Amino acid sequence: MLLGVLCLFHTVQAKKTKEKWKYGSIVLNSGQQFEGNLKFDLENDVVVLQKGKRILAFSAFSVQSFLAVDTTNGFTQKFFSLPYSEKRTRARSRFFQLVYDGRFALFVREKGVPVTAVSTANYPTRQNPNDQKKAYTHEYFVLLPDGSFQKFRAGRRHLAELFSLEEERAKQVGRYITNNDIDFSKQPDIIRLIHYCVNQETIASR
Repeated sequence: MLLGVLCLFHTVQAKKTKEKWKYGSIVLNSGQQFEGNLKFDLENDVVVLQKGKRILAFSAFSVQSFLAVDTTNGFTQKFFSLPYSEKRTRARSRFFQLVYDGRFALFVREKGVPVTAVSTANYPTRQNPNDQKKAYTHEYFVLLPDGSFQKFRAGRRHLAELFSLEEERAKQVGRYITNNDIDFSKQPDIIRLIHYCVNQETIASR
């Protein structure tokens, strides 16, 4: 419990942010559950919960999952804590938002970027409410049927690497992208494309 509660610093930061409070629930690795108003900081992998006069902050290390609901429009987000490492560094627990759960699972994380970089971003973006010079762009991660968890980068070359596509299959996937006007900046198109690749892998393995 103490490992998860980060308290004062993150509580103060949460009060300063312009991100809106949402209503939701948190499930800890210990099985404990909390419900109330919450905010989350994906850059630091912290979720802050307010219940009455109590304010608690938990790191991704101690959280199994949390749910956040925007009470103004009903928009619901479900986050899971998963171990992940970049560039062969030691894996650490980070929050990932689940956006699709079927034969594979697709997760997304927001990454802070300068506004000047938004025009070249391949994924959807939104303005940072705390800094007009910054924005958030989406990074996608895929949990494949074989259990591998990998970053999904926009582009045909990275898609071929993700699924280890040989030349003929890569051409087939390329034709699918062209014929179906797949746009890597649109989340539904990314889901359709990965779904297609997973199905093709299943067919090829028969």
